[in-house]
Amino acid sequence: MSENDQSQQFGQGAQPPSTPPGGPPEPPQPPPSSFAPSANTSGTGGPVPEEIKGWNWGAFWLTWIWGIAHNVWISLLAFCLGIIWAIVLGIKGNEWAWQHRRFDSIEQFKQTQAVWAKWGWIIGLVSIALWILWLIFAVLLAGAGALSQGSNF
Repeated sequence: MSENDQSQQFGQGAQPPSTPPGGPPEPPQPPPSSFAPSANTSGTGGPVPEEIKGWNWGAFWLTWIWGIAHNVWISLLAFCLGIIWAIVLGIKGNEWAWQHRRFDSIEQFKQTQAVWAKWGWIIGLVSIALWILWLIFAVLLAGAGALSQGSNF
């Protein structure tokens, strides 16, 4: 193709588009990964990354409160099933939280669940301590009542 033919095809003074020999370059490929950061499926009910599977202390200790915050409405069964459902939430909590609530990244998910775990342990241990104190008080009160009536053990 002559220069005159090119100027007629692309206009006066225009240059033909430059393409490297062999055609356009291939787009860069993302690094191989089992769970690419761009494939964030949190909040979609999609697949759960392997890195977040495991026990969830926040879901175990705070059952229905944790469930409401994470849109895991099945956690309300804790009112009926008690400790059994708390164990189920501990086992499945991370998966259900990832599937029902949107997170920006796996790191944000882990940080969020770490805060829930911390508060879960605090509230759980305080609850156990209060329950033990109540039990001691009830036993002492029952003993004092029995002594005041003059009954022998």
